[in-house]
Amino acid sequence: MAGICCFVVTAVFLQVTNSFHFYYIEQLQLFRYAVDYWAAQVAEVGGVAALLGELLTQYFAYPYVGPVVIAALLTGIFWLTAAILRRIQPKREPWLLALLPALSLLLMQFDFNYLLKGTVAFAGMELALLGWMGLRWPWIRGGAALIGVLSLYVTMGPVAGLFAISALLIDLFARRGKSFYLFDLLAVVAFALLAWLAVETTWVRNAAFAWTAQAYYHPILSPKLEIYFAWISLPFGILLTALWPAKTALSARRQCVEGVLQGALFAALCYVAIPRYAHREAYPLKQLDYANRQEDWDEVLRLSQGPIQNYLYLNYLNRALAEKGVLGDQAFAFNQHGPQGLMVGWDKTFSVSLLLSDVYFTLGEVALSQEMAFEANVSVIGAGSPRCLMRLVQTNLIFGAYPIAEKYLRLLEQMPVYRDWAKRHRAFLYNDAAVEADPLLGLKRRGLPKESDLAGIYGLEHDLLLRTEQQPEHTLPIEFVGVQRLLAKDLKGFQALLDTYYGTPALPTLPVSFQEAVIMLTEKQPERWSYYQVSPAVTARYGEYRNLVLQNRGNTQLPLLIQRYFGSTYWAYYLLTK
Repeated sequence: MAGICCFVVTAVFLQVTNSFHFYYIEQLQLFRYAVDYWAAQVAEVGGVAALLGELLTQYFAYPYVGPVVIAALLTGIFWLTAAILRRIQPKREPWLLALLPALSLLLMQFDFNYLLKGTVAFAGMELALLGWMGLRWPWIRGGAALIGVLSLYVTMGPVAGLFAISALLIDLFARRGKSFYLFDLLAVVAFALLAWLAVETTWVRNAAFAWTAQAYYHPILSPKLEIYFAWISLPFGILLTALWPAKTALSARRQCVEGVLQGALFAALCYVAIPRYAHREAYPLKQLDYANRQEDWDEVLRLSQGPIQNYLYLNYLNRALAEKGVLGDQAFAFNQHGPQGLMVGWDKTFSVSLLLSDVYFTLGEVALSQEMAFEANVSVIGAGSPRCLMRLVQTNLIFGAYPIAEKYLRLLEQMPVYRDWAKRHRAFLYNDAAVEADPLLGLKRRGLPKESDLAGIYGLEHDLLLRTEQQPEHTLPIEFVGVQRLLAKDLKGFQALLDTYYGTPALPTLPVSFQEAVIMLTEKQPERWSYYQVSPAVTARYGEYRNLVLQNRGNTQLPLLIQRYFGSTYWAYYLLTK
């Protein structure tokens, strides 16, 4: 019953509070049903755990799967820990101690740089430890400890050292005789020798991955202290259980009291630990990323209401506005903070590279989108990102690089979650007519430069304006450049843009924010407003804005009044945003 309760509570908690976390981490790894891939993984230290972790992670793309899988793993660890402790002290029910490793590993699930193979490896280690505890004869038990360390190290990684230490503690404090713990000491020495050899033979890249829990974290990042909580709590539970006196069986009432107290302590621990280690500050990014990936632009806009202080969030927002065709009309209805809100600076991380790939793709800058997708794909934790592979397929189809697109499609076809998508896109291979007829791929292909050039060498703005000349009916590039200049408060540059393109097929009429900027530029020449076709609604709204400013000169509350009544205008942005 306790195990069922643990599973249900954990699954519901994860689904309600962190469902988008699992969608996010799914794209950081891939799993292929291919013998060469399996062989390469298994050949690494802890390769079986890695393979199983990636196998499970791929299905996090589906709703509810992530919370259920993690809840099942943590419940299994809770059950295994309880079984280990009960074998040490059958007359006690140390639920709190049994729950600590599971809680510790729950905290790690919130960190998207933590690999699921760490949780799989911990469960595998505990299963081996429980099986080993069932053996009685010294020679068999000692041989099993040595074999267990060897097999666990190869299949599950450094967690084999935790197995050896736990076995030693169990035998030392169970007082079974020297022959038992001497074998356990040999198992500890065997682990140390294996880890040393793994580093010396370059089987493992550095000592941290050979000896510690860092092997279950992003290979180029250092984990925080919480990754070791589970590794500490298991030996701690073994020691405390072994040393806890239990001469007689407890009465039902005493068992009930102990159970209630342990439950209360565990609840208090959850109350303190989960908010501290749950990384809630990153959760909005995961929600926006999922809506962006699903191309649910209305949901992106819904999530972007209110103050926004993060440029990544603004990039998602402005991409959604661009995809809906309202960037020039509605950009300043949201909490903008400068040109970086349109395109954040590249920092070589997966998250930023992937986001920039999406933004470039929306703008029709196919070469730059492809470059960023490739950069994102090589910076993920695992062997690649299926989401990046999908973008690389699209960009190569647009370029007509069909053999390269086919290579990526073959990889995606080996992934159950993406197999159908890959099969649909096979129809475009070596078929220019199909690509050009597709609403998405065809539009992007028509926007490719007529002459071969290095993308971005003269800056993004240059490339966008070149496409404006080439494809004037597609107004997004000119709107993007215009909004970028407005965000930078470059009114002189904005006026130059109008002088060149207004009244042409690229800019036959002005979006709302452009009209508002025109009023600022020609405030003393209202006769020019009709030339730029400034709407009566914008003109009337400016009259209200001007009256508010004139009537509240010297009023310290004027900025708040402007924000309250005109916060969705370019005038408010220009005046209030630093």
